[in-house]
Amino acid sequence: HYGPTPIDAYDRSYFNVFYADGPPKRPIQEWMLGTLGISEVVPPLVVPPDTVMKVETNFTVPQDVSLLTINPHMHLIGRSFKAWATTPSGEEIPLISVPKWDFRWQYFYTFHEMLKVPKGTIIHAEGVYDNTLDNPNNPYDPPKTVVEPVNRDMKTTDEMFQFIITFLPYQDGDENISLEPDTSRYKQ
Repeated sequence: HYGPTPIDAYDRSYFNVFYADGPPKRPIQEWMLGTLGISEVVPPLVVPPDTVMKVETNFTVPQDVSLLTINPHMHLIGRSFKAWATTPSGEEIPLISVPKWDFRWQYFYTFHEMLKVPKGTIIHAEGVYDNTLDNPNNPYDPPKTVVEPVNRDMKTTDEMFQFIITFLPYQDGDENISLEPDTSRYKQ
């Protein structure tokens, strides 16, 4: 997130553009659960000073899908994050567990193979926030109330609880497709 700053700074981001011969056959889609997403954070993400609290969000999968990547997202007072899926048959599928949250770990994590998740599965995400002086990453001394943003005008010192999932509509055999990078073309 960019915030106002009194110093001139440069953004060194870049991206590559590749042109295709036609539209994608299966466009990748995304769900963003939690803060500013399609499922609410319960209880609301308002963390008073000197408080450790747990929040969660749940989402019911509307169709059979193949998961590609997941991205847990919290800011500085996050302590832990975990997510799992419960299928209609009751099977639990672990998705990610970060018992010691680190703000710098906000990556998209790619599954080894596409992960089939059937329609009706409930995706659960749970986060713990530590707004005490025991949290060395707490930006406030003394701690002050930290809240989630109501729009996209936010700073790192605001807090978020999101679980971002990229997926494709399921097709037979997806679970056999490797998402591992092909490194055979690189010289050793």
